[in-house]
Amino acid sequence: MNPLLATLTKIWPSLWQGRRSRDEQRFYLEWVVVTVLALSTLGLFTTMQWGTSPGLVIYDQLHRLRAPLPSNDVVIIGIDDATIDELGGWPLNRRVYADLLKKLADTDNQPKAIGFDILFPDPSPADAQLAQEMRRHKVFLAVEQPRVHANTPFVVRNPESQLIDAAQGLAHINITFESDGFSRGAYLQEGNLPHLALAVSGQPAQNYQSHGAYRRFNLVDPEIGLPVVSLADALSGAFPLGLLKDKYVLIGSVAPSLGDHFPTIYSGRQGSGTPGVVLHANLLNDILRGNLISPVPVWVQVALSSWAVFSVMIALMVLSPFFELLVTVITVVSALVVSFVLLWLCDMWFDPGLCILAIGLVKPAWAWRRNEMIVSFMGERAAQLQQVQIQRKTLGKGGLKLRHFASDTVLQYSRLLDRAIGVASERVAFLNRIVSEIPTAMLVADAEQRVLLVSPRMKQDIPEGLLDTGQSLLPLLAHLGLSSTRQLEPLLGKDHYVTARVGSGTARFFILRVAQLPQSDDSTLWIFALTDITEVRQFQAQREQTLQLLSHDMRTPIASIISLSRQKSVDSTGEPRAHDPEAQKTAANIYRHADTLLNMMDDFIFSIKAQAQTYQRSEILVDGLLDEAMFQVKDLAHSRQMRLVQDFDDEPQFILADQRLFIRMLVNLLVNAIRYGQANTEIRLSLSHDPDTQLAGRMVHLTIANTVGEQVANSTGQEHTSRGFGLGLDFVKTVVQKHNGQIQLDLSTEPGSRALVHIKVPISTING
Repeated sequence: MNPLLATLTKIWPSLWQGRRSRDEQRFYLEWVVVTVLALSTLGLFTTMQWGTSPGLVIYDQLHRLRAPLPSNDVVIIGIDDATIDELGGWPLNRRVYADLLKKLADTDNQPKAIGFDILFPDPSPADAQLAQEMRRHKVFLAVEQPRVHANTPFVVRNPESQLIDAAQGLAHINITFESDGFSRGAYLQEGNLPHLALAVSGQPAQNYQSHGAYRRFNLVDPEIGLPVVSLADALSGAFPLGLLKDKYVLIGSVAPSLGDHFPTIYSGRQGSGTPGVVLHANLLNDILRGNLISPVPVWVQVALSSWAVFSVMIALMVLSPFFELLVTVITVVSALVVSFVLLWLCDMWFDPGLCILAIGLVKPAWAWRRNEMIVSFMGERAAQLQQVQIQRKTLGKGGLKLRHFASDTVLQYSRLLDRAIGVASERVAFLNRIVSEIPTAMLVADAEQRVLLVSPRMKQDIPEGLLDTGQSLLPLLAHLGLSSTRQLEPLLGKDHYVTARVGSGTARFFILRVAQLPQSDDSTLWIFALTDITEVRQFQAQREQTLQLLSHDMRTPIASIISLSRQKSVDSTGEPRAHDPEAQKTAANIYRHADTLLNMMDDFIFSIKAQAQTYQRSEILVDGLLDEAMFQVKDLAHSRQMRLVQDFDDEPQFILADQRLFIRMLVNLLVNAIRYGQANTEIRLSLSHDPDTQLAGRMVHLTIANTVGEQVANSTGQEHTSRGFGLGLDFVKTVVQKHNGQIQLDLSTEPGSRALVHIKVPISTING
């Protein structure tokens, strides 16, 4: 596959995917437009044969390199100046031609065919003699043949009828010139007449009807040349006429004084044109050798030229100027080589001049557009960096914009951009210093998620080789347990807990925070902060061990003390036994203090659990939680002659809750309501929920209302204190908030007033 095509295949999907800046979109759009225009123009020029001058120059140079050799079967008998002087001036008497034909026939040296590149338009006394000798040979006469596309009247003067009857056939000798005035080929058939060379060769004209019967032929270098014999020498007795036997002989003028000379690729070297008979002889030479040159099919010409132009256009888009120039040179040389190989081996002409001309026009045009875009880009970016606007002078309203006549525009913008880059560099350096001084491990990555800046603390926490500048973030993310950069988007603005393993296999724990910082309209920076919480995790593990110790290992013996005290010193109601008042009093105090210590341990455990990061929540019926809380405080309420009145919904509602913490929160609220409420009153508990018509965020509503009582010290206060839980409203608020709920407190200290607690907790949607 062509390297340029392979490169385009790799980058093409990315050209139209993702977020592209306005400058990039305009760049690609203009490239497409220029490419389409270049290929369309190339196709039009190829079809209409416009702009072929470069191709003609290339053809002439390659033709000289080819250096075709002459055939030994073609001989020219030329009428030179010496012949004219010796045989009586121009036009020669037709007896001269008759004598030549007679000598060839009498000596049995007849050529295969003879062609006269001479017109015989007027009758002559020697016509009968010439006709008689012509019948002894295979002779073809030249006639005047008007061009089919001629716009001026043309009078055809054919030879005398007796000459026509004696000849094998008539042929035209028209010389064809190409757009630069040089003769490189001929029409093998014009009207009903074949070309003289084709007629002499004896090949049918039907074989050469394609391409309008026009064929280019190889012109033998005059320094080598086809064999030319002076007519005067041929008539002399010293010339060996055997050299003409079985040859194809053309008789015509070669004298410069007669003017029958035409411009060819060798005209400059000779100082004069090439004689017409020599041109016909070269054409005959190629017909006999089968070396006539045909143009390649139009589709081949268009395909090869388009491929060359397209390759250069791809190079202009994806390569640096040096490599783009290298590709252009290789493309042009390749086109020349292909043309020469086809000409040398296949006798076919591929014109590389059209694609070279197209490349020569496209490159300056694209260079100008790219220069304009660079100037515009530099000006806009420099203005953005310096937060100034480029001022341009205008001629009139909406008129022509004139840019800075003081000096070169590119130089001005380069200086401005250089200053802006200096400011930006200072800002980057300042940002680097800030990142370096921040105690938190930080990393800055570009929009393509490649490392830009790394703080020293980050280098301490992360192994070497994962934080090299310009490196992708994938190795770092893999080290932190993230599989791809796609997982970064959901982490924006959130704390994400990650675990990394060091060389010894020890686990380290971090909090990863990700943020995006807009850098421009179409680009952002990624900011990563990594907080090491390994010690916090260790403290948390120690706290769990402490809770385990308090909740099980230490609580068990205290509970055993309480149980033994109750068995030995108090009856089933908790009153001292009657047989030993002093021992009974001591045992009762032991029981009371042990019970207080146990409640304090429970309060401490619940307080710590309430501060946990997450709760182990499950779906629970709210009615069941309230029933359990009411059961735990019913004895305390009974001791103060207070009634617990409930007003619940008929429809049960479920919430996601930590059962023990939620019940303990409710118990705490009810104990406070009993302790600070007025005796002989009721505590009303109401339970309701939002209607089903509400689309989202439905809540369960729980209210606890009681009458505030007068707080007085009494003999029973000590008992109540001993049974207190020691958890305040902070515990209640924490538990409600950790359950994503809300709490409203309307608490009054005025005796007889109404105290109200309103709690809202989200309804579970697991089964909904």
